Amino acid sequence: MTENTNAQQTHHLNRLIKVAKGTRFYELEFASGERARLFIVADGIFRLIVDPSRLFEPLNPELTIPLSNFSLDTFEQSRLLVTDETFTVKSGQYSIRLQRHPAIFSIFDDNLHRYRMMQKAPLELGASHSSEILVQNKNEFYYGGGQQNGRFSHKGQEIEIKNTNLTGQGAVACPISFFWSNAGFGELRNTWQNGNYDFGSKDPSQTIISHESPIFDNFYLIGDSPSAIISQYYKLTGQPLFLPKYTLGLGYMANFVNTSWKEADPQHSRAIKFEDGNSYEITHDPENVYAKSSFNGEEKYQFSARAMIERFHKNHFPLSWMVPNFNSDAQLAPTSVENLASFADEQNIKLGFYGQLPENAPANFLVNKTLPANSGNAKIIKNIAADSDPLVSKNKALRPWTTAANGWSAIQTLSATATSNVGGEWDEIGTQIASFLGLSLSGQANFGSSVDGLESGGNAQFSVRDFEWKTFTPLLYSIDGFGAGQKTPFAFNSKISRINRAYLELRHQLTPYLYSLAQRAQKGEPIIRPLFLAFPHEKVNYTEQVHHEFMLGDSLLVAPITNGREDQKGNSVKDNLYLPDHRTIWIDLFTGQKLIGGRVYDRLQYPLWHLPVYVRSGSIIEKGLRKADIFPQGKTSAVLYSDDGKSNEYESGKSATTKITSSLDDGKLSVTVHPTNGNYHGLENEQKTVLNIMSDQYPGRLTLKINDQVASLPEFGSRNEFEQADAGFFFNQDFMPAQQFGKFTGQLQPALQIKLPKAEIHSNKYEIIVENYHYCDQIAKHSITDSAISSPRSASILTDRLTSRSITVNWTNPVALANHNIKADIEVNGLIHTNIDGYGFTFHDLTPNTRYRFRIRNKVGNKVSDWSEYFGTKTKPDQMDYAINNIHVTSTLKSDAQMPVQNLVDHTLASEWLTKEEFSKDKELVLTFTFDQAYKLSRMVYVPRSRDRKGHILRAQIAISKDGENFSEYSDNYNWPNDSKNKVIGLRDVVAKAIKLKILASSDNLASAKEILFFVAKD
Repeated sequence: MTENTNAQQTHHLNRLIKVAKGTRFYELEFASGERARLFIVADGIFRLIVDPSRLFEPLNPELTIPLSNFSLDTFEQSRLLVTDETFTVKSGQYSIRLQRHPAIFSIFDDNLHRYRMMQKAPLELGASHSSEILVQNKNEFYYGGGQQNGRFSHKGQEIEIKNTNLTGQGAVACPISFFWSNAGFGELRNTWQNGNYDFGSKDPSQTIISHESPIFDNFYLIGDSPSAIISQYYKLTGQPLFLPKYTLGLGYMANFVNTSWKEADPQHSRAIKFEDGNSYEITHDPENVYAKSSFNGEEKYQFSARAMIERFHKNHFPLSWMVPNFNSDAQLAPTSVENLASFADEQNIKLGFYGQLPENAPANFLVNKTLPANSGNAKIIKNIAADSDPLVSKNKALRPWTTAANGWSAIQTLSATATSNVGGEWDEIGTQIASFLGLSLSGQANFGSSVDGLESGGNAQFSVRDFEWKTFTPLLYSIDGFGAGQKTPFAFNSKISRINRAYLELRHQLTPYLYSLAQRAQKGEPIIRPLFLAFPHEKVNYTEQVHHEFMLGDSLLVAPITNGREDQKGNSVKDNLYLPDHRTIWIDLFTGQKLIGGRVYDRLQYPLWHLPVYVRSGSIIEKGLRKADIFPQGKTSAVLYSDDGKSNEYESGKSATTKITSSLDDGKLSVTVHPTNGNYHGLENEQKTVLNIMSDQYPGRLTLKINDQVASLPEFGSRNEFEQADAGFFFNQDFMPAQQFGKFTGQLQPALQIKLPKAEIHSNKYEIIVENYHYCDQIAKHSITDSAISSPRSASILTDRLTSRSITVNWTNPVALANHNIKADIEVNGLIHTNIDGYGFTFHDLTPNTRYRFRIRNKVGNKVSDWSEYFGTKTKPDQMDYAINNIHVTSTLKSDAQMPVQNLVDHTLASEWLTKEEFSKDKELVLTFTFDQAYKLSRMVYVPRSRDRKGHILRAQIAISKDGENFSEYSDNYNWPNDSKNKVIGLRDVVAKAIKLKILASSDNLASAKEILFFVAKD
């Protein structure tokens, strides 16, 4: 690499000729005249600055906490060693090796006897950019970069550190100039300039990190675990906000300031029925207004923020926080704000405001800010703790917080990331899951995305599925007033409302668990986690293969429904559910079904109420400071956390923790509840201790020890007796961990319920010993090969159904005709897929141009046949490999400023094109696509804008030019239905330098598209 994308002259650092230790840093001098500074910031944190100007003055304010905040002790204790080949700076267990020629920088861990990181070539510098080229190892994976939509694992990929102001697949909504590797190091570029990180997309042996800054200013962070590296990042940039507990409740945002309503046909998709029995819809036509929204019902009460709050409570969906002026910059009347604030306070709702803080705003509130993705952030972030900031100064003791739809490095100290997405598209769920994982691994602990997005609202199945999985994310909220229909959890029928209500009640039950995770996030432990954080020894967990599921803490695995595929009974069909670790049992939170880990489950059915959520065996799930549900396996422990939930007093140690340990060995269970440590204002020093221990059968003798002394604990034979007693235990065969779902499932989960007497929590240790205890031990952890079961026959690949991302396997199975319990296991590149019935199966979400090897066996219970012989094939190349790049497009009509015509050919489905004006016979709409050369084509694909039906193209013609100037006559009409499916025009054997697309009809005389793609013919 010798030139950047702008073909500007660049050069690599020349031979390193001198390293000298100064009073605050090491100074490096190169033969070509450049100088650099190496700072030993702290243990495992180093900073290298190369400034061609030799001024060492940052072009922008620092992203990070000033170095003056760090002690010089680590630097002073470091020492310099010199050889003929290398200058080595020793700092603790790390050797920073500065090779003379070529001038390569590396960090060697003396304790582990291996390199943490190593440059492959000297730094590359240019007039407007600087790049670092790193060695990439075969099993090295990369994470970070912020919200890279649809991706969390970056090996073999290229990402942008650039705010695209888009939220769909392939866009970047919150770029973070911080990445890390599972080799045990991370890097933070101290710049506000855009960047490009190539993690081996072109050359798998190297990683190239570039930013549009001539100054190379980089921090190197060393840690023995992902959380340790993220914690190092926090030492430089600041810890994430520890949000007050109320933020874990349900939120709602809408514009009650300048929204207008008109009377509507009840059958119209945007019509909403109100309390007066009539239907209305939002209007932007000032000539057709029935009433305007308001805070307190100054005009028509039913359109007010107050009425909406009452609506939530009437439907048993208590709100926790609300933004009543979302997306409005209008000035707010102080009296109106005060009246609404008083009413909200009576309802225990915290008010927040969009944009600027209004005068006389209440003391407890949130502010929604959309932050610019440029150097303006520097001042905001740098001054967040300043008393001059109204958000901080007014609420200094009450954990003030903001939300932002975008940001940059260090944004976690100021804001939670709250996006809105388009909504209504099944692909968005998978995109958001991976995006949230990426944010978590970039040090952003607090985030969420509005339920059902911003603009959709007509698909009940999608809406409820979106609400379900977002129940398990840090923020749960909706944004109303921008889509088709109302964005409330009770907007559809009573069935949907019951489901949403059950999930909200479950979230309230999980609030102590979520709150503890938020507290641990201060130490670098993500709230939402990829599987590899809990199961680091399985390679599959590091890859995109599992990007549609996540761990909430260590205990809960959530695998959202990501498509609308249903069986004949209306159940969602779930394929490709991976449960890690063959030694772990996974328990369905709602039904108690137990599945063994270490394999992929296909063809699972989930009714609309049932989200795939699995509890990891051994988990201790917090329900309070001294309350927990326990799912025993082996030896496990948990630390339960509590504080006052609202103030910053936790920073001075005013909080409390309780440790619980569980040990199950050969039918003997021991659970110990240790004395609570710590205190805070409002903590009850005398409390009951309540445990629900899952159990498959009635156990043997139970012994209680208090402070190592045996104590009596009565057993009760009925639930009523147990609930009325102060202390005792009861084997409840009708217990459910998620009791709200008893109305949906009859599958109950037995548990041993234990209630210990109210006592001083700081001085009493409880040990519970249960004999003849059994849980999950009836689950077959290993398959037994049975020679009486024959293998499937004639297994093969259906070549006519082979694509770039799917492979269909077919087989015959005579034994299945006699035994309908027969199912198939299919091993795919070493990973077993199970629960497959029938005589064929299609594997989706595969990697293009990749070889897959299969073998198959029959399975009955835990008995299996021998494996078949291996067979396999290679997926086809990605069709986008044949899509033409660098297309110039023009339009005869103006486009919407936010959706320009260039979006048609940017190969990013997250961006869209929409005309600003309508077309007609007198005002034709013609798009001209000009290629960089003449191509032999295969087809053109029109990808409709699917968020709504606005601008759907229904009829069009094309004209062809071989030279880019002279065009053929227009073709016959192409007629398309008004839907969101891709539309294809065959262009086989057509040679073209340019193509005109004349649009003759659309759904509303506007025109739109996500993308228009042109594909070259395959050789």
